[in-house]
Amino acid sequence: MVPTISALIGADEFFNHQVVNTHASVGTGDRSWTEKIWFTLMRKDAALQASFGLGKYTNRNVMDGFAGIQRGTTQRTVRASRVLLPQIDEMVVGPLCYEVIEPFRKLRIAVAENSAQPFRYDLIFTSDLPAFFENRDIVLAGGRTASDVIRYHQGGTVEGWIEIEGERITVEPGDWYGFRDHSWGIREHVGLDPTDLVPGNLVPTSASKAGSNYHFNWLVSQIVRPDGSRYELAYYFRDFGGDGPPQFLSGFINEADGQQTPILHLYPEMTYRTIDMAAIQGRIHVFVAGKGREVIERIFEIEAIDSEMGFRLLPGMYGAWKGQLHGSFKGEDFLDGESIDDVNHPDKTTENYRWQIRDRPVRIREGENKGYGDMESIILGNYPGVTFAEGRG
Repeated sequence: MVPTISALIGADEFFNHQVVNTHASVGTGDRSWTEKIWFTLMRKDAALQASFGLGKYTNRNVMDGFAGIQRGTTQRTVRASRVLLPQIDEMVVGPLCYEVIEPFRKLRIAVAENSAQPFRYDLIFTSDLPAFFENRDIVLAGGRTASDVIRYHQGGTVEGWIEIEGERITVEPGDWYGFRDHSWGIREHVGLDPTDLVPGNLVPTSASKAGSNYHFNWLVSQIVRPDGSRYELAYYFRDFGGDGPPQFLSGFINEADGQQTPILHLYPEMTYRTIDMAAIQGRIHVFVAGKGREVIERIFEIEAIDSEMGFRLLPGMYGAWKGQLHGSFKGEDFLDGESIDDVNHPDKTTENYRWQIRDRPVRIREGENKGYGDMESIILGNYPGVTFAEGRG
């Protein structure tokens, strides 16, 4: 082996190199470099939901992931982690497996029988729209690029099976829908920060949000017109205060032929449930360019399918969970998990505002056009356009 060249892996046989090294290395030494995939898969009546994620942290020599299911208010989650080398090009960690059957068309995710939680599944995701990029997400913090990530997402159908405590459930594509994404770049919240950094990061997306009026609202959706044609509303909205344009907005109306119409401005009028800040219903005002100086407003109605459903991402290590973070070394072959009986108990949101982040199954409507989506959100304080509802309905 030559000391200045990384090891050869299978991908090095193909004509797809973009840095002067093998595919065992990336083009930066930043330890926050991450490549991730994520899936959320739901029944159209929201009676059952499955989630899956896998992350590769080349500069940390770690691969980790999670898988989970939610039925009613009970969420089961499995987490696994391993040392990346020498199996650097295997997309498997513990009982979790990700397989590309046909690029951008058919993908498989699976959870084998394991000692952490009594569930397993084998599911095939089949896309019915192209993959679409979001805008690049760049965050500068204390003079450093804390985030520089690109991400594409894709909607589709699901088939296969899920087994919970020995009960086998058939997943039929007509009854299910789902979304997946794939991202790579320098990412926040990967491993522990060094202990000798200047304290008090002043960048809002990285700092404590306590005491702030803050609204994060992210949506992917798939909408069907009466003629059967499909399109998407997809956006990422993030803002403090609500006194002007959002701090960050990436949004598009995406068509089946690959066309992406940029969203110029977006105003989410949402109602959240007080006890756990779950999105209940709302209206998304979307502004796009028309002819000449014309600006067109399009209005999308949002409604939670089931008020109790929404797979929580914190147990998937989207934020610190039981001392575990994405990309942190947890052992050469780590496996963990738990079952949470009531994910909507108000104490959980009180303990950590990041507990709000969930994959929320929603219905979406624009006029006569109807579809399904996934909404993630955080709401803190009294943000303009946001109302609150009491109770669990």
